[in-house]
Amino acid sequence: MTKKIIGIGNAIVDILCKVDDDFLIKNNLIKASMSLIDEDIAKKLSKLDSEKITSGGSAGNTMAILGQMDCKSEFLGKVANDEFGQKFISQLSSSKTKFINNSFSNKSSAKSFILVTPDAQRTMCTFLGCASEIDETDINEEIFKNTSVLYLEGYLWDREKTINSLKKSIELAKKNNVKVAFSLSDVFCVARHKKDFLALVKNDLDILFANEDEILELVSSAEFSMTEIAEFLKQKKDLIGVITRSEKGCAVFQNNKFFETKANQIDNLIDTTGAGDAFAAGFLYALSNDLPLKKAAEIGNILASKIIQKLGARFDDEEIVLISQNIKN
Repeated sequence: MTKKIIGIGNAIVDILCKVDDDFLIKNNLIKASMSLIDEDIAKKLSKLDSEKITSGGSAGNTMAILGQMDCKSEFLGKVANDEFGQKFISQLSSSKTKFINNSFSNKSSAKSFILVTPDAQRTMCTFLGCASEIDETDINEEIFKNTSVLYLEGYLWDREKTINSLKKSIELAKKNNVKVAFSLSDVFCVARHKKDFLALVKNDLDILFANEDEILELVSSAEFSMTEIAEFLKQKKDLIGVITRSEKGCAVFQNNKFFETKANQIDNLIDTTGAGDAFAAGFLYALSNDLPLKKAAEIGNILASKIIQKLGARFDDEEIVLISQNIKN
């Protein structure tokens, strides 16, 4: 039986809306950031015209793409037994990814308003609802049997109860020889939890995903330096560090060695939502098929370049079939 990849993250339904820069300024929103909002602001944003409503969440997006690419993938999150919760589970299942938490919350399911400006940048306003209520009782050792990778998103580090559940999942993953992959998620998330994230890099991770801004925040540096990042990441033997750099492509590090891959050509940039999620899916897909790191980076770049040429962070089935054929050829 093929080993599976498990993702743990915020189970969120995305509501994509097109806005102009003035809207962000008037509402004190920082472009390309993720802000947590309360229910009152969520109700206000609900009045915007939506272009698309679809299941999202960083780790959820990655697992859904892996499922579409015929990797055995499972996702653990928290939803309520409401309209948005059922939508999330249904759409995840349709991507051939199994939702593995049967514990429903009494609170509302999460939703994220993804505000896309004319330059294709996305600004996220997220009402977490019950998404961050994953607790230790939701994590059991059985789910780590016959598993190759545990993939965690940094966004989950904003709630103490959830942090404890993540620490438990890391402990059980290591006990069962499961590789631990972690996404830094957002530069402000890194700033809030730098001490904890530094400890994860040193003690627990096998694969680290980050974009350029996130890794610079983590290493407290103003400029991107390959040698500096390589020196930082070598503190844990065999740790794979994957840094995405937008149009500059990506850099991959391991044991004080590194290489770069060029970004794919973009013909029509529409929406940068989910670029990192798609990249992670491509990279993990390659590793699950025992492909070399260079090929993993190339496949990650392909998926990232495709997702930003459409609205939303997930592919239609027809799109992923064409992409998979291109990768395999």
